[in-house]
Amino acid sequence: MNDFNIGKIGRLMRRDYQIKGLLTKYKIGKSMVEEFKIRKAEPDEYPEIERIFEAQGLENNKTGVKVFNGYSVEVFDRLIGGAEVMLQEGEYTFSVAVIDDFKGQGIGKSLFQIVEEKIRNLGAKRILIQAKVPAYWSKFGFVEIVDPNDAPKTFRCDGCSQYGKDCFPKIMVLDL
Repeated sequence: MNDFNIGKIGRLMRRDYQIKGLLTKYKIGKSMVEEFKIRKAEPDEYPEIERIFEAQGLENNKTGVKVFNGYSVEVFDRLIGGAEVMLQEGEYTFSVAVIDDFKGQGIGKSLFQIVEEKIRNLGAKRILIQAKVPAYWSKFGFVEIVDPNDAPKTFRCDGCSQYGKDCFPKIMVLDL
């Protein structure tokens, strides 16, 4: 089996997709330390992961998109987030989402480490994203694409009724 284990958030210790990390603020009325697990998603989990993506404002249009892998994150056997690695118009991209109660715990960072490695292993030279929170992704080395014509059309939000009203994503790239 090909897994990652994380003893402390962000430090890779072994390669497999079963990730265990420390979660410091599980919100059940008091602060406590608990494990979170990241693993390859099961097919029956995809609808729930997609609901989490939608609740976090991520696009759900998979037209012309090849999904390579999906990952789920759980705490106490409760699905709290996920990630997908995708190929869209010849560009590698991904989605990562964690429900609000668990943000700021390093879970999104752990998910990104997995998807970045997967995309590297697929032979990509760069990763493109539509970043709803560009400042967050710039911490990982992503930079804004100044000319939107340098990105595939589906990344540019052409024709989206929400673009420029309540959605202001930036197209960002990470050179690998």
